[in-house]
Amino acid sequence: MSQVARRYYDRGRQSLENGDLESAQEALRAALDLAPGFGNARVAYAVALARAGDAPRAAQILRHGIPRCLSKVSSAAMYATLGDVLVLGGDFFGAEEAFQMAAQTPGFEVRVASGLARVYARLNRYQDMAAQLKKAAAASSKPDRPQ
Repeated sequence: MSQVARRYYDRGRQSLENGDLESAQEALRAALDLAPGFGNARVAYAVALARAGDAPRAAQILRHGIPRCLSKVSSAAMYATLGDVLVLGGDFFGAEEAFQMAAQTPGFEVRVASGLARVYARLNRYQDMAAQLKKAAAASSKPDRPQ
């Protein structure tokens, strides 16, 4: 990855944190143009798009990036973010599938369980929602869990 792409990414993340979604999208899109395999930039760009109300485009950006991932962790992060974006867009079955894909990678237990709980709540599957919330609570209270 080039230093220029990294600077665009840093600028985009800062804009995203400050709530300047238009500047964030511009900088993160430039980072992706320079380094299409830059997973963190792709996730941040999708988040910026979703926060701006463009969930379908955010989902497309993530789906396009998953095959480019260089590690299982990066792939799982994209799947988990895709799940969040699909919930936002109302595609609950697609979100469930995305979270289940992320669940195949250790370290995503809490994020997957909390995401699935949101999905199941929207689908009126309250017993499944409660079970996922219990999983999330149990996984987040483990002392060996990385912070």
